[in-house]
Amino acid sequence: MTTTSVTLAWNGTAGAAAYDVYRGGAKVNSTPVGATTYTDSGLMSGATYSYTVRALTAAGAAGAASASVTATTTQSGYACTTTTASNYAHVTAGRAVYSMGYALAKGSNQNMGLYNVFITTTLAQTSTGYYVIGSCP
Repeated sequence: MTTTSVTLAWNGTAGAAAYDVYRGGAKVNSTPVGATTYTDSGLMSGATYSYTVRALTAAGAAGAASASVTATTTQSGYACTTTTASNYAHVTAGRAVYSMGYALAKGSNQNMGLYNVFITTTLAQTSTGYYVIGSCP
């Protein structure tokens, strides 16, 4: 564990081709995980998260969810701050970057949506130059 990531490891399931990882019920991996480890990053410092894993067959069918486990990121000693503003204002202030029509949170590269003045996002600065979507823990 670090201040912004958690590494999970689990025992493999017979017949599983890959796995999906869920944090708080929402899938966090963009593509199926072929190994029995996964690092979830872009997290808040000093926060606790709940995880489950589902085995996938070669055809992509998901099995039952594993038992839930919790993990807590380490405390950074950095005082987390939040800012709510338009995505345009976040980019202008240096809290986000522009990429192909979208605003991405600086450091975590989380997609905040379209780069314009009509989309409002709350960003939490969890360490120097590192922002994630959401509020401080």
